[in-house]
Amino acid sequence: MAATHEENHRTGGTDRRTVIKAAAWSLPVVAVAVATPLAAASLPEPQPALGGGLSVWQGGTSVQTWTLTQPNRVQVNTGQTAGFNVIDPDTGDFAADGLYRSGMLTVTVQWGAGNGVPTPASYRLEERTLNGWTRVGGLPAEGTSGLVEYTYTGILNGASNVVSLPVVWLYPSAGGSLTPTYVNTSLSSEFLSEKTSGSRVP
Repeated sequence: MAATHEENHRTGGTDRRTVIKAAAWSLPVVAVAVATPLAAASLPEPQPALGGGLSVWQGGTSVQTWTLTQPNRVQVNTGQTAGFNVIDPDTGDFAADGLYRSGMLTVTVQWGAGNGVPTPASYRLEERTLNGWTRVGGLPAEGTSGLVEYTYTGILNGASNVVSLPVVWLYPSAGGSLTPTYVNTSLSSEFLSEKTSGSRVP
């Protein structure tokens, strides 16, 4: 039985439709290469941490003062970190890491009178490691009171974005034994509540 003209057209040689199909099949390879950078550029910017109690410091976030002897010193924020979580208002679960920002963080260390220390002794401050934080202004002068402040450009929510706090040490100006003073440390953020800790020395 003789083949029809159309069947001959399909089986013999390459027709225009076949060329179009082949060209269409090869296009996605080019399209993927072009689309990938555009998709990456369209990722949403982290939003300010949610209010209404939905943004909370992580459990390990704290500001701490430790009193040591041999040598006598007050260590502030040694080993301490800061991080925060955001609770998804729809599900009640923690939001995925990196979706929200804390805004500027500030750590303040202050010593002097307070908590039963009416006439504090003189201390000097030594910076140990700032862990990426920036001091605001110069170092405080040695004396019976002082204050130093550090800022951080901000962190994102989630366990993968925790940062270490700046570590400073205080030494009695006269050397020797620790003498009475009151040390107060605080951590605050543009979008989260403040955490504070006070310690009478010695």
